[in-house]
Amino acid sequence: MSFLAFSPLTAYALLAAVAALIWLLYLIKPRMPRVEMGSTLLWRRVLGEGRSRKDRWRWLLSLLLVLAIGLSLAFALTRPELRALGVSHQRIVVILDNSASMAARTHDGGTRWQHAMEGARRLIRSAGVGGEALVLDTAGRAPLTGFVPETQALEQLRRIPLSPEASGRVPPLPVGAAITAAHLFTDGIGVDGVARGIAVHSVFEAADNVGITGFEARPVPSDPRRYEAFLQIVNAAPTSKRVVLEVVGAGGFRLERELEVAGTATVNQILDVSRFDQGVLRAQVHSESDAFDLDDTAYCVVAPHRDRRMLLVTDGNEFLEDSLRALPGIALTIRRPSELAALPVFDAYVFDRYAPHEAPAAGALLFRPPRVAWIDAKWRPVRQPEVASWDQSDPLTAGVAWRDLRMESAQLATPEPSGTVVAAKTAGDASARGALVVAGLAHARWVAVGFALQDSNFPLQPGFPVFLGTTLSWLTESARIASEGLGQIEVPIADAQIRDSADRRVTTITTAHGTLFEALRPGVYVAGNGIQRLIVVANVSDPRLPQINYSHIGPDGGSFGSADRTRVSWPEPWIWLLGLAFVLLTVEWATFSRRVTV
Repeated sequence: MSFLAFSPLTAYALLAAVAALIWLLYLIKPRMPRVEMGSTLLWRRVLGEGRSRKDRWRWLLSLLLVLAIGLSLAFALTRPELRALGVSHQRIVVILDNSASMAARTHDGGTRWQHAMEGARRLIRSAGVGGEALVLDTAGRAPLTGFVPETQALEQLRRIPLSPEASGRVPPLPVGAAITAAHLFTDGIGVDGVARGIAVHSVFEAADNVGITGFEARPVPSDPRRYEAFLQIVNAAPTSKRVVLEVVGAGGFRLERELEVAGTATVNQILDVSRFDQGVLRAQVHSESDAFDLDDTAYCVVAPHRDRRMLLVTDGNEFLEDSLRALPGIALTIRRPSELAALPVFDAYVFDRYAPHEAPAAGALLFRPPRVAWIDAKWRPVRQPEVASWDQSDPLTAGVAWRDLRMESAQLATPEPSGTVVAAKTAGDASARGALVVAGLAHARWVAVGFALQDSNFPLQPGFPVFLGTTLSWLTESARIASEGLGQIEVPIADAQIRDSADRRVTTITTAHGTLFEALRPGVYVAGNGIQRLIVVANVSDPRLPQINYSHIGPDGGSFGSADRTRVSWPEPWIWLLGLAFVLLTVEWATFSRRVTV
């Protein structure tokens, strides 16, 4: 016999201590009541005769009943396991279906996953003394440690997490190992192929579910300043559902809609979110009796869609002013350097032959800037430079005929920084080379042009507005946004740090192509390494995930070739012992009330 709560020595010591204590309590004679009598002759005669045989049997019966009650309670406390003698040790395989649908709630308030875990625990404990179990799962998250003893198997079982993915695969059974039995606990949603010889224990129970399978915001093509959000809502229940849709964002933005979604149907919604300037939107659906939470929430990111506020600092430059005003989506403000006590807040800055002492908080384009510490370039003046080459892969050089550029004077950056986009040389001096246009990063991005527009033919070229538009877009662009499904996500940024919407750091793995992390729930994740930055929006994108009622197991559990329903198991021995103690306590009370025992 083995005990789950104590070692065998401790358990037997507890039983012996309980029995000895009860025996000692019964040996203590109760104090006789003091009563004044006229004569003691009669009582001396009674006491002289001693206790009758009937009284001794009543005392012994009471002792035996109390001993049985006390030992039953103590025995139950040790949680004994009764093993049949001569039965060989079992080696069982326990497979858990941990696909997302197992998180669906059942009528008793638990989940399919909790019922599967409880059944698996009972099965592992029934393996017998010296029995071993191999714990596997359909998502491949359990460590492959082979057959292990009961305690270790139960600990492995406790550590298996639910997967955010809609489906999984029943792992193959080990070859060459003596297996007593193999068992699969599943709701039949995420797996549809089970090898013969595996007993299937169904935890499926039909449940209602309404979820979001699509959420995206994008500008209206005819008017980029307007934004629309597209939502796809699925009702997996067989009956019609009244659904409340809620979309919220920062700054008090809120939209609500009430929908009637037919059973097993999908509806699409288009919402105008133009008055939400920028940032993260969260959509959530609410419906009565919804049993699955994972697909109730979705996120999207709205990019800035208002006019970009641009500040031009110059002592006068008509070419530059007119070109900036002609760019679409630009709200231009012009100031002279003498008017600036401090740099006001704008989306981007253009400095003409001027640079502030401190780096601006937003992107800046500078034409022939003076020397300041935050521009990582050392300039030297040259006369009549010529463009020798340029980086054709850099988007800032696209659309400009650089070879046709003529300058009276300029300044070249030496040595060439890593952000060089155009290289030039001094006429007549092939060795005098340097960077004519450079880019870098201070508090924000900056692009410095080494010549003034008045000293060149650049404003007269067709490519000048293209250069302005491309550069300002590069200076003001937000972080890239990627939409992904739940599960493992790889971002193309080396050694990236991933943070969730609560600014908590997420565990990552460095790969050959970037950084890998796992999104267990819908959310917005920010990936960056100080140089590159990427916003990852993770939502339920698999249309199979909300379908928590499409079980491959029929009502009788016989859809699989070797399937059977979860068998009814007898209660554990400690439960029987508690019941026995209750029955004996009732008998003791009844016998004492009837004066059968003392």
